[in-house]
Amino acid sequence: MNDARRAYFSWNPAGDSELSSLIVGDGHVGGKGRSLLFAMRALRDRGPEAVRISFPPSIFIGVEVFWDFLSSLKGFELRGMPFEAVQGLFLSRPLPKYAYKRLEAFLSDVNAPLVVRSSSLLEDSTERSFVGKYLTTFLTDGGSMTSRLWKLERAIKLVYASTFSQAAENYRSRHGLGDDAMGVVIMRMAGKWRGRYYYPTTAGVAYSRNYRRWSPRIKVEDGMVRLCFGLGTISTRRGYARTFSLTNPYLRPEGHDPFKIMRQAQERFQALDGMTKGIVTLDIKRMWRDLMRYHDDLGVLAQVYRPGSEGGYFDFLGSLLLDPPSPGTKPCFTFEDFPRRYRHFFERMKGLLSFLEEAMGMAAYVEFAYETEDDDLELLEARPLWENKPMGGKKIPDLSGKRVILKANRMVTDGFVEGCPCLVYVDYRSYAADKDYAGVVKALGELNKLLEGERYILVAPGRVGSSNPELGVPVQYHELTNCRCIVEVGLPKIGFMPELSYGTHFFADLEEENVLYMPVFEGEADNVFDQGWFEKAPHEATLHPTVRLYRGSFSVYMDGERNVGVVIDDLAG
Repeated sequence: MNDARRAYFSWNPAGDSELSSLIVGDGHVGGKGRSLLFAMRALRDRGPEAVRISFPPSIFIGVEVFWDFLSSLKGFELRGMPFEAVQGLFLSRPLPKYAYKRLEAFLSDVNAPLVVRSSSLLEDSTERSFVGKYLTTFLTDGGSMTSRLWKLERAIKLVYASTFSQAAENYRSRHGLGDDAMGVVIMRMAGKWRGRYYYPTTAGVAYSRNYRRWSPRIKVEDGMVRLCFGLGTISTRRGYARTFSLTNPYLRPEGHDPFKIMRQAQERFQALDGMTKGIVTLDIKRMWRDLMRYHDDLGVLAQVYRPGSEGGYFDFLGSLLLDPPSPGTKPCFTFEDFPRRYRHFFERMKGLLSFLEEAMGMAAYVEFAYETEDDDLELLEARPLWENKPMGGKKIPDLSGKRVILKANRMVTDGFVEGCPCLVYVDYRSYAADKDYAGVVKALGELNKLLEGERYILVAPGRVGSSNPELGVPVQYHELTNCRCIVEVGLPKIGFMPELSYGTHFFADLEEENVLYMPVFEGEADNVFDQGWFEKAPHEATLHPTVRLYRGSFSVYMDGERNVGVVIDDLAG
């Protein structure tokens, strides 16, 4: 362990008088909280002048408050209790009185929407990511102090209860982690009110290391960012967001064909609704006129796709005022002019990540919001990038005489799986035509149980784990626990497109469990999708006709340096 890394893990924010005033209770504040406080301290004391970062007003509730709260529940066996009953029990008990006073003081200073985030002890680890395992929730502003305090208290107790959710307990059990203790981070939500909606102009996640490169012109140490319009919740799900290399932001992972860009461009964004008091998903196709009122630089972020020969073309957003949308016309967030207009954003983000990596002694990960017109880069989370145990590479063998059924040439890391006995295939034609998405997910989950103890490769169209079934199969990772490799097949003509989804909860689970991943783009040079093999090779029926099971011997070889990945039928000539 290097000196910087040792210093990071030994640092205690309670010893800093300026930062300790932000902490409620004694003891540890949990992984997210301590990491953010460490970033505050490091940037305050020795951050480079070129890296201008702001932090939202925040308060950090230590795990001592959690233990004091649990002491009021003595006599209840929380483990094994139905989660709904745990939530009800937690909501029926008060927080310690000393916590109320601090929360009330914070609310008197911050009358804005709030984010209430988990910050458990086990989240302070570089071995396990914990992304998506505990609760994060949002609160609107307004109302009396009594009402706001009640809502905040309720949100904290729901975060506490999430420690005992089935997903969290299964995750800890699977990795032999034991019990956890919960701290909480409360911060002013990034963004502004724009009419009835509250959201930041842009938000996202960024990494100091880019382990899945889509071009030989990109290096691992260049880092990358996943950016979206609106709340950053879009960037942590398998929806559409823009991925940039921090040193060469003009290199698109999807290439420069307008049709393919349109297929992968963000259309929907999330915001806090002041009327419904909840998070809503909005569509630029219906809201572009309203957005133009609130964003003078909207044309930098969004364009209009117009169909035509040779892939169509993009027009400026204001053209919709002169030439209304026709069939096939679609406004979307392409961020096409963002690298030119806001080049300094990439320079600052690169500087920030390099600084944090040096300060922490390991690769860094951040969540952020960026108000383009104010040039305000706000840091919402800053943590070490958790480290999975790499599988290591193995030279791709001589393929002469081998039946290569899948081949990829981008976003590949080192790894291999040899002699895999099963391959599961989701037929894209049936999936698109039948639209029985729930049935396909159920069949995959049941097949995963059937194959317990066996390894398999999953081949599916579009984005596996997408929240939108039209983009790909909305299966969750816990329904794929025996899968050792996922191959996403891109079929742009019918709307199925893989995407480099660093920062998403689904992708974090794959990386942590050393599940190999590669995207294959049908019809593109140096890509292979052998449809003939999938149609003619013998296969077994499953619970759904869309899902096929092939038995035999299959091997996966991935070379991250050359950016080449292949899947081979070992028994075919």
